[in-house]
Amino acid sequence: MKALATKGCLVLCLVVLASSPALSAQTAPPAPEARSITLSQALLSALQNNLALRVAFFEVQVARAQLQQALAAKGGAVTGTLGYTRTSERATSFVIPANTFGPGLPPVETTITFPVSPDVYVVNLGYQYPIYSGGRLEAQIALARAGVKGAEAALERTKQEVALQTKLAYFQVLVAQAALQVAQQNVAQAEETLRIAQARVRAGTSPRFDEIQAEVNLANARQALVRARNGVAVATQGLAAVLALPLDVPLRPQETMEVVPVTAPLADLVARGLRERPELAEHRAKVEAAEAALALARAGGRPVVGLSGGFSLDGIGTGGVTLGWSIGLAATFPLFDGGVTAAKIREAELRLEQLKVVQAQLRQSIELQVRQAMLNLGAAAEEVATARAAIEQAREALRIAQVRFREGVGTNLEVISAQAALAQAEGARVQALFSYNTARAQLERAVGGPVQ
Repeated sequence: MKALATKGCLVLCLVVLASSPALSAQTAPPAPEARSITLSQALLSALQNNLALRVAFFEVQVARAQLQQALAAKGGAVTGTLGYTRTSERATSFVIPANTFGPGLPPVETTITFPVSPDVYVVNLGYQYPIYSGGRLEAQIALARAGVKGAEAALERTKQEVALQTKLAYFQVLVAQAALQVAQQNVAQAEETLRIAQARVRAGTSPRFDEIQAEVNLANARQALVRARNGVAVATQGLAAVLALPLDVPLRPQETMEVVPVTAPLADLVARGLRERPELAEHRAKVEAAEAALALARAGGRPVVGLSGGFSLDGIGTGGVTLGWSIGLAATFPLFDGGVTAAKIREAELRLEQLKVVQAQLRQSIELQVRQAMLNLGAAAEEVATARAAIEQAREALRIAQVRFREGVGTNLEVISAQAALAQAEGARVQALFSYNTARAQLERAVGGPVQ
């Protein structure tokens, strides 16, 4: 029993030591230092490190390589062959019977032997040049050029999308930080309300119910503070992910959300969006590719003419060399394919017509995005102005409620209600600022660049 008691005390001591704050502080890794970042720095980091942008960049390089392949096909091709063969025969002989070429020629059967080298060497050079491809090669080049244009436009589109994602993620962090400040202020106000309530209860001027009510209000405020801190952590990691930065490094934005008015007329913004959006350039590249595909399909019904030539050198180990050359011209005519070419032409024509409809749809979508962003911008600006006025009124109402409660002419419920109204007004202002800056970022995305 004594041994068991000793072991129990030892275990208890270890548990106490393990749970000691000092020991935990020594073993816990230090928290990473927050990194200050501006919106411009965030945008630059995103454009340099974002993975989606890197993928789009490689697509451009692939498209350019495909264009080089298409251009190289028009220059023809030269092939070379080097061959070496070793045989088992070292000599060859044949027999000429007597009188083969006339009486006495030869007078007797004669055997003639030729030495043969077992080493045989071959050198061949060949050249093929497409004189006429029926438009196939030209269509493939046009198709590859359209692919480059489309990839470059897609890269620009991805840049703008990443910029929008970065702005929204940055604003999310600002919103979360503002919500954290509101939660901290609410906790401080709730603590002050509880202090006053406790003092009045001790003085016998307020019932115990006021103190309990203030304690509940403080507990709710602290829970909101926990949620606000978690919101900052989540938003910060979201921003780090967009910037392709380590997720364990906290970011601290150095800017604030403000109302920067847009002075450009709506008509000018719509016209700019219909002129500068990269999606339109990307769609034009698709139209060019469809036109090239139609030309390629039509080329399937035309002949192909090609020039070929060659030079050969054959030799054996004993020194004998044979030279040879050749040149040829060939034409291939598609006589019958069961209607495959006609069906391909029809398919290409339909796809081209489809893209024309898609273009009209795309232009309508761009105009709608610009108009909706402007509407959201105006509504958010009004919300910001209204929220600012509401905050001033809520602060004054809270001040009056606190004075009334201290003087014993008001209730604790009035103070708690005023605190809740102020927190709600401040939260509404933060959300309105977020909505305004989000709408402005979406407007810049809709028109294809910054707006004034």
